Amino acid sequence: MVFYAYVKQITDNSSYRYVIVFTSRAVADEWWRAVSTSAIVSFTDSIRRVNAQFYTHDVNQANAANSLTTTGVATQFLGDVFFTLLNDLGGRGLSIIPSPDHFVDHISGNSFFIRSKVSPYKYWYYPQSSNATNAIYVSHTERTLFRVSRTDSGTAGTIIIGSDEINITLTTVDLSINVIASTGQVIVSAVPMSGLKFSDLLNKFTVGPTYIDDQNLATRELLGTDDGEEWELA
Repeated sequence: MVFYAYVKQITDNSSYRYVIVFTSRAVADEWWRAVSTSAIVSFTDSIRRVNAQFYTHDVNQANAANSLTTTGVATQFLGDVFFTLLNDLGGRGLSIIPSPDHFVDHISGNSFFIRSKVSPYKYWYYPQSSNATNAIYVSHTERTLFRVSRTDSGTAGTIIIGSDEINITLTTVDLSINVIASTGQVIVSAVPMSGLKFSDLLNKFTVGPTYIDDQNLATRELLGTDDGEEWELA
C-alpha cells in the first residue's frame, strides 16, 4: 500500500513544498536510509526527518526531489517514489495525505509489542513464571514488551529497515529471542539469534499447534519457520 509524506522548505512558508508518494512504508524508510547516509553532503545537510510523514529540506543546499536523480543519493528509488510540488500560499491549495490506520515508527532501541498483522489481537508473550523452557507464546490476552535494536554499533535512534540485522530482547532482563534449530521453538536466551533481519518478521515466525498447559489453559507456542506469517511492531 502506498505511503505519503510532506516535505517543506525550511527557510520560508510558501515555496518548495511537496507531497512524496512511496510505493510502501518500507520503501519510505529505505529511501530515508539512503538519503541520510549518502556521501553527498549537500543532501545530508539539507534534508531532515521530523517524523515518518514530515520532512524538511533547504533547497539552497539540495532539493529533496532531486535525491532520485542525483548519483550517490537515492537513484535506486526512481521507480518507487515521486514528488508532487504543491501550490504556494497564493494558490491556497493543499493535498491532505491520509493517515495510516496503524503506525509505529521503527526506531532502533525502542520498546514494542509484537503482534500478528493478520490477527492484530494475537501478541508475542513471555510468561516469566512457570516457564521452564523459556518459550515465547502467542496470546490473545497477554503481551510482553520487547526491545528491538539494530546490531550495528552506534545505531540507537535510527530507523530500522528490512535488511538490518536486529536483536529482539526483553526489556526487563538481558535475554534475547533465539530459535532452537531442532524443534523451531522460539525461546529467550542469553545468546541472541544470529543473522536475524528485521524483514524476518514478515515470514520467519508462525503459531504452533494448540496444547493444554499446566493450568489447563489452551496456549500456543511461537515457532521459527521458513514459511511463516506476518508480524508487526505495535
